[in-house]
Amino acid sequence: MIRPIKRAVEDQLLDLPGVTAVDIGAQHRAGRSTGQQVIVVSVVRKTPREQLKPGACVPADVFGIPTDVIEEQPVLQHIHCAENEPLTPRPRRAERPGVISGGSGIAPCRAVHLVPPEVAAAGPHRRIGTLGALVTGAAPMVVPMGLTTFDVGCLDDGWSVGDRMLDPEGGRVHAELARAALSGRVDAAAVALAPGSATTCVVEGIGPITGPATAYPGERVRKHGFGTAVTVGVVTSVDATLRIDHGEALGVRILREQIRVVGPEARFCGPGDAGAAVLGPGGRVVGLHVAGSCDGAVGFASPIADVLAELDVELCIEPQRIHA
Repeated sequence: MIRPIKRAVEDQLLDLPGVTAVDIGAQHRAGRSTGQQVIVVSVVRKTPREQLKPGACVPADVFGIPTDVIEEQPVLQHIHCAENEPLTPRPRRAERPGVISGGSGIAPCRAVHLVPPEVAAAGPHRRIGTLGALVTGAAPMVVPMGLTTFDVGCLDDGWSVGDRMLDPEGGRVHAELARAALSGRVDAAAVALAPGSATTCVVEGIGPITGPATAYPGERVRKHGFGTAVTVGVVTSVDATLRIDHGEALGVRILREQIRVVGPEARFCGPGDAGAAVLGPGGRVVGLHVAGSCDGAVGFASPIADVLAELDVELCIEPQRIHA
């Protein structure tokens, strides 16, 4: 009952000043869950009702469903590195040097001009994110590719197929932009790997990918991002609708029905993790990490089924070894 109501009113709620997301979750009072499912409205900063203009306040309930207002701002999670600085702010040796796997870094060769406060000093900057998992095009276009986000692979509206990609740990060109999608449900891109590249269908620090799956609340998941390496979280929702600022060229976009992941003890994500594959039990990929809260405690991922469908690709699966 709550889901269709949330979907019916989320656009009106997102239009309110300062609202950044609309979701379904447990109501909290004095820091504790009441166990009641409500419509959760995220805002940049809570403001007392008496200080808000008429019509600018989140209603206490919607068609009888209570609302809960929290402070949370989803932001894209890439690293910006000045063009004349080393590409790797925090170098890390891969488990198999020279072999491309899920969890490795990726950076477009093309730089973008950025200004404060997004960066410390104005100038051309490269963007670093994560190559989350290996995929292939549907037959007969079976070409090895890697998944990342639109924001990492495309940067802005100046992208084109064939844009070259760097390995930020080795500095070599090893891929070209092949496909991209920035829609109401997906923020993703696929990069074609250089011919002859050594690859493995595993996620570094986690293990082999065995296929796609659908996320569900309560599921324990892991991801390996270029920024924060392997982290663990719990899926708390698959209904998050987000307002995300994609910069001057692309503006604010809405992503609907995204997966919300919360780190139970430490932060789940951070800058550089955009594009990481989010895996559930048994090596099943459930989502592609897109954004996170400013403190990294909460991550958001596009459902992997939508990502694969919009890019028209399939996950690369590690062959199962048969033991005698």
